[in-house]
Amino acid sequence: MALNLKQLRYLVALARHSHFGRAAAECGITQSALSQALRQLEADFDVPIIDRRNQGFGGFTTQGAMVLDFARRTLDHHEHLVQDITSAGDGLGGHVRIGVIPVAMPGISIITTAFNKLHPHVSVSVTSLNFTNLKRGLENFDIDVGINYLDHGPSTGLRPYFLYDESYFLIAPAEHAIAGKNSVTWTEAGRLPLCMLTPDMQNRRILDLVFSSVGASPRTVLETNCALALCSHVRPGHWFAVVPNTFFLMVGDWSQTRAIPLVEPEITNSIGMMVLEREPQPPAVRAFIDVAEDIRMADELMRYTPVHLKDGEAGYATGPTTDTPIMQSRVISPAS
Repeated sequence: MALNLKQLRYLVALARHSHFGRAAAECGITQSALSQALRQLEADFDVPIIDRRNQGFGGFTTQGAMVLDFARRTLDHHEHLVQDITSAGDGLGGHVRIGVIPVAMPGISIITTAFNKLHPHVSVSVTSLNFTNLKRGLENFDIDVGINYLDHGPSTGLRPYFLYDESYFLIAPAEHAIAGKNSVTWTEAGRLPLCMLTPDMQNRRILDLVFSSVGASPRTVLETNCALALCSHVRPGHWFAVVPNTFFLMVGDWSQTRAIPLVEPEITNSIGMMVLEREPQPPAVRAFIDVAEDIRMADELMRYTPVHLKDGEAGYATGPTTDTPIMQSRVISPAS
């Protein structure tokens, strides 16, 4: 058997795209070349790996799933070895692949900027993924680090690192009467025409549950799976939106809008990193974790908070500014 890394990369690309043509395009080869390489892989193992329905991709056979798992782990070990060799020479190199849920995307630049200053020879890629696909990407070795909610859903086989608590604000047109309030209840927000993330996003599920808990059904007038699109609609001062504190890196002190804390109840959710539970971690991944753990994210996020909230005009709680352990999602009742 004469396996080579290219064959394994082709197989993993096919699993990622579930389509021969798109997998071939990612690998920079023709579809026929990819298909021929995978047929050779089947011949090497002497088992059918791919279920070819109507000459297309129909999934993996039972044996094929085993080969795919082997391919993913082999490529991951190879990348780990390359980083070890590079680090033993001229310093840390390699590549770190980061998956980020959309609501955390604005804050990732705080970490990647600090990381690049310390390790300029490590390249970084950042991909926006929903809650489910992010965990799948970690498990399939498609990404190295995930930035995700820590207190929603199972995390077996993944190691969490707390970064900060997410809190929520209503973004309203500055000229609207509600913009003059020091706080807004979730019930009041539910009566407004809102821009929201799509239902497949964990943030949207969280917000829907909060609205439901107060007997409100939000008036959703625009949905998007893109944080940037959400902010671009809020910017003109015409739309309303419920956003987490990380969005202040994008909306900040826009003159056309005003951020108002949401209360009754006050909600926080823990955002953090997730990596595969393994030792040792690849050098570049370990370095990224170290940089992220050294950053006081609550303090960094506070730098971008609108001035009227920093000054305590609305009684905005700044959140923890000391080392904080992993915390569960919290609902603070009005009476507490």
